[in-house]
Amino acid sequence: MTEPLIHILPPLVANQIAAGEVVERPASVVKELVENSLDAGASMIRISIEEAGRKLIEADDDGSGMGVKDAELALKRHATSKISTADDLHAIASHGFRGEALPSIASVSRLVLQTAKAEAGEGVKVSINGGSTAEVQPAPPRKGTRIRIHDLFFNTPARRRFLRTDRTEDAVILETVRALALANAATGFRLNLNGKQRLNLPPSQSRATRVAAVMGNDFGSNSREFGLEYEGIMVQGSFGLPTYHHRNSSRMLIFVNGRVVRDRILMAALRAGYRDVLFHDRFPQSVVWLEIDPADVDVNVHPAKREVRFKSPQTVRAAIVACVRAAIEGMGQTVSSTASEQALGSMRPGSLPGSYRPSSPPSIASPSTLQSLFSAPGAREPEGAYQGFQTGDELDLGVPLAQIHRCYILAQTDQGIVLIDQHAAAERISYEKMKLQLNKGELARQMLLSPENWQPGARTAAWLHDNAEALSPFGFEVEARGEEAFVIRSVPAMLRDGAPIELAAELAEAVMSTGVEQEGSGRILERWLGNRACKGAIKSGRVLSHEEQEALLRKMEKTPNIAQCNHGRPTYVLLSLSELERLFGRKE
Repeated sequence: MTEPLIHILPPLVANQIAAGEVVERPASVVKELVENSLDAGASMIRISIEEAGRKLIEADDDGSGMGVKDAELALKRHATSKISTADDLHAIASHGFRGEALPSIASVSRLVLQTAKAEAGEGVKVSINGGSTAEVQPAPPRKGTRIRIHDLFFNTPARRRFLRTDRTEDAVILETVRALALANAATGFRLNLNGKQRLNLPPSQSRATRVAAVMGNDFGSNSREFGLEYEGIMVQGSFGLPTYHHRNSSRMLIFVNGRVVRDRILMAALRAGYRDVLFHDRFPQSVVWLEIDPADVDVNVHPAKREVRFKSPQTVRAAIVACVRAAIEGMGQTVSSTASEQALGSMRPGSLPGSYRPSSPPSIASPSTLQSLFSAPGAREPEGAYQGFQTGDELDLGVPLAQIHRCYILAQTDQGIVLIDQHAAAERISYEKMKLQLNKGELARQMLLSPENWQPGARTAAWLHDNAEALSPFGFEVEARGEEAFVIRSVPAMLRDGAPIELAAELAEAVMSTGVEQEGSGRILERWLGNRACKGAIKSGRVLSHEEQEALLRKMEKTPNIAQCNHGRPTYVLLSLSELERLFGRKE
């Protein structure tokens, strides 16, 4: 009789395979241990790391702890207290539930678990060496659980070789703990890396206080809090100003029912909310919390629980986009403090070639001092701060003094000076005007005295035969005259001076590449109207009379989202009189 080819894997091999999915690197271990502590109701979690987690990862909490039997079972595969039946998988509210993390970690390390129930007079210590049989011993009583992971990947050298440098692994661990701390403001966190304290967050912090502590003061002064409920989904967040962006997505943090996720749908929705106010290759800085019925979200779709699946992903996407856009509208016309900091930095004495360098340069304003210029209406200002350039919801850009290099306008207010990028500002003004008309269905069209004959390429022509009406809301009337021949009878009135064929071709390409049914007019606004606004705006290099400068500033004061152009560049920079005095050493 032929021996069967299929056989059951030994438990150790099965655990190591699971470890390959769950334990990608030391930060993965930290995440699993911290989430267990959170599920245990810990009010304080202390994490210690040595040699980037290769030598030691320790998580010590003051949670509910475990008795002897539970401590033994916790290290067996698929042992969990979080679910009992398959139905429980449809409404998971805890962080862990599979019962794979601890046995998987134990199979690739030397694990020591010490725990006790609060009321017990004795604790228990369980030791496992690379997935071997657990050794159980009595231990002194304690409050909560401590797990020590020694020599991670000692018995899987290939996995160990794939780890990055200590500096990189430490950085990932730090970001992992920061994200968990943001998701759980009621819990305290302490993190030590090689004996040095890197994070110390007390328990029972408010969400706003925790955000400021984790994300930094710069983020606090350049973000706004906002929240709304959308079809049963609660979205709350701290949203960075559009001009306060980042080079990658690492500063986009999203939590679903308190769980840290890196879900592509959610990340794309967050970026979509910033779509027409941010550089295309830049990323917003935001912290977002979603509260949704656990029955409407499946967290059991990724081994490391990073991704989730929603019953109605389009509703979730719409909720995030709606919240972000409402938050941006509430930001008014505020530009980030980083723009002013960069301007001040470029003006430091000695920053220009051949300039005088004093032995004791005057002090330059810190970000905290500049914060008062950009505070939200009603926000508390630092002691001694003066009224900023923006009063309530009104932007005051002052009186134009001069045009600089035919590119920038210098204006003076009662509190200091303003530098305006004339092209960027005019671009946003044109864009917002067209966007408003389109959204209201009031985009006026101009009938052409002589209709323009248009022969687009074969691809565009084929699309137009089925979708020519998609151009109508944008002011175009296009009629087919043959397989690849069309006639343009009208164009948007605002763009009547443009070349009709060029305008129609750009719009058709924008609609084809976007798909009206997927994105609606928003993406088309960005692709086509944004481009048109840029071409139709006041150009850099154009001389502006004093009257034109005055008119531009007054239009800016009445234009939403004026803080940045359609590509995300700041349109103006504010420098207070106090900052100017510091710059020139007139004020300490």
